[in-house]
Amino acid sequence: MKKIFIVFSVCVAALLANAFWVDSETRPAGPRDGGTIVDTNVVPANIKVEGARSAIVLIHGFGAAIDWWDSIAPALAVDHRVICVDLIGHGGTEAPHSGYSIERQAALVSAILDKMGIERVTVIGHSMGGEVATALAEIKPARIDRMILIDTPATAGTNFSMATEAYFTPVLGELLSHFLSDRAVRAGLAQGFAPGFPVPERFVADLNQLTYTAFRKAHDESVVYRKSKPTYQRIAELKPLPPLLVIFGDRDAIVPPESANLFARIPGAKVTMIEGAGHSPMVESPAKVIELIRGFLRSTT
Repeated sequence: MKKIFIVFSVCVAALLANAFWVDSETRPAGPRDGGTIVDTNVVPANIKVEGARSAIVLIHGFGAAIDWWDSIAPALAVDHRVICVDLIGHGGTEAPHSGYSIERQAALVSAILDKMGIERVTVIGHSMGGEVATALAEIKPARIDRMILIDTPATAGTNFSMATEAYFTPVLGELLSHFLSDRAVRAGLAQGFAPGFPVPERFVADLNQLTYTAFRKAHDESVVYRKSKPTYQRIAELKPLPPLLVIFGDRDAIVPPESANLFARIPGAKVTMIEGAGHSPMVESPAKVIELIRGFLRSTT
């Protein structure tokens, strides 16, 4: 019995030591995906700017990066100044030990816009990026010309695979991080698309470069933000309330498509479903998303 206790104690100590070691990992900022690094009072951030005229800021989702917008950003840049931002810990933006709250992510986007001298902006957010877009509007509602959300959770409810949930679990997740293969990453990312859609290899690279701390804390802070007050309620309370377009894939496996109806409660909101698309319509159905965005921008000018 004593030997069993000693072995058990050693295993627990090893797991805790590993968790501490994995959680201590950080990553400095570095340009990726055609972006450049800008210094802010939050963290150094990787951004990519295309086009001119009125500004559009594109905010990616959890585990993603600015290259998730590659299929629609050039088309939008024909008529607009498009700013793609890597969130804290993602892409080429610095990955610190802490500071992944949705409010701080929004503060980063706000600091970037301030540095660029951009006062008014159309904000487009995908998934968790829609929460950051909402928090950006909460900082300064008058800054937001229009808001477009793509498969953003309306409430705290989301669905992830058992493997992903295990990876979110403290101590266990840090252990699993040592055995994460590209195949496993690809399988996890597949939930972000409709069944059968091929996961782009560059997205596997995006997820691989996240530190474990950035991965888990970004997810956990997203849940905290939505649990404290549902996203759709936060938007409804904005004054002034910006014109709102909500786009969802009707085969979203992460955010229940029917939850999009909660956004429809917001006065003046337009909610559109894209048939056959999963959680990431701007990647799966870019032509349709561009059409919807352009139509919305024209109708609200």
